[in-house]
Amino acid sequence: MKKSFWIMFLYFLCLSAAAQHPAFTAAEKDSVVERVAELLEQNYVFPDKAKDMGNYIRSQYQRKAYDQVNSYQHFAQAMSSDLQKAHRDGHLNLKNDPGLVKMLKSWKSASEPGPEVLREHLRKAERSNFGFTKVERLPGNIGYINFTQFFPVSEQARQTVAAAMAFVANTDAVVLDMRYNGGGHPEMVQLVMSYFFDVKPIHYNSIYDRPRNTTKEYHTLAEVDGERMPKTDLYVLTSSNTFSAAKELTYNLQSLKRATIVGETTAGGAHPVQPFIVNDQLVLDIPVARSINAITQTNWEGTGVLPDVKVEADKALLKAQELALNELLLSSTDAQDRTPLEWELQYVKSELQPVQLDKKVQSKYAGRYGERIVRVQGNELYYEQKGKAERKLIPITDTIFRIEGIPNLRVEMVKDEKGNVKKLLELREGGGFNEFARSH
Repeated sequence: MKKSFWIMFLYFLCLSAAAQHPAFTAAEKDSVVERVAELLEQNYVFPDKAKDMGNYIRSQYQRKAYDQVNSYQHFAQAMSSDLQKAHRDGHLNLKNDPGLVKMLKSWKSASEPGPEVLREHLRKAERSNFGFTKVERLPGNIGYINFTQFFPVSEQARQTVAAAMAFVANTDAVVLDMRYNGGGHPEMVQLVMSYFFDVKPIHYNSIYDRPRNTTKEYHTLAEVDGERMPKTDLYVLTSSNTFSAAKELTYNLQSLKRATIVGETTAGGAHPVQPFIVNDQLVLDIPVARSINAITQTNWEGTGVLPDVKVEADKALLKAQELALNELLLSSTDAQDRTPLEWELQYVKSELQPVQLDKKVQSKYAGRYGERIVRVQGNELYYEQKGKAERKLIPITDTIFRIEGIPNLRVEMVKDEKGNVKKLLELREGGGFNEFARSH
């Protein structure tokens, strides 16, 4: 996962020099084919598939499939296509990028950037608050954390995580938003996960590295800064853009039955990628490692992480709020606690399934109710309190409306047995109401 992160950061960090398109000889083509086949056989995460791919591009070369290809760019495209025919892997790619070759040569090793890249990376990490973009307390005492990157665990990053977790430590449920998280370092996954488990370490994942033939185990941490939330209801939001380490966090929590996953199926890639220099023009991205979940003994490669509750990404937060509020209502016996939960749940449901009133219904509600007036304007209802500006009424149900801009007040239309509107109630969030009889 760490290798994947550095590759992705490398692309964001700089725009490589425009790819050049020099012509190259048959001897150079032969050299590239052999180099690509050897790199795959030495490093690809599945040795048998590596051999199949190597044999296939060699046979294509012998069949003169690349004879009419006269530039590195087109050669890279043709060979990438052939590699995918031999074995489908969306992370495997040969590309013409001499600028990237030059930068890779400046790295300390194939997986460790040089000092100038590290310095720039730390600067960008600090300026982006280590990926944490939003932490808030939602109505119903639900904590919400949105972060878009798993940066390396520096001391500054650790403090940022601790501050985010401290903010939501007293909430009754927590939502982690991974919908647009681009992934990153497994050590940050480990740190974030650890806040939602007890102090006893739990083995949740291992990463096998093919080039080094090593397997590293990952456990939740025995120590974190601040409070843990091992019993707090946890929800993770996903989309088709949830990537890399964000998918690992999601898969780990789902496998351990620690969180409810809400949203869309993630993309399927589960294998960390490392770039290899083929020559001064070409770079080959090779999946070199694979996650091995401690519970399932597999990973999400090819399938993605399937949500527990499937919903469009733009509605995932609302759906998680609905699920959390329902759970909190089930566990609550105190009427004072239940009232605000029911108030918020009513709103969330109306946002998930908006209510549309036709003109005939709207016209029945229009009128004067003591010091209150309801009017139809265009396709909307508007509400006027004495001496105050008109505000739009937004239907929550067929008879209950929220008042735009006033979250702690709602309007309910009360009908008689014949269906005629006889009065209007102004409902207050904490309970209670004001009643206004219809006068016109």
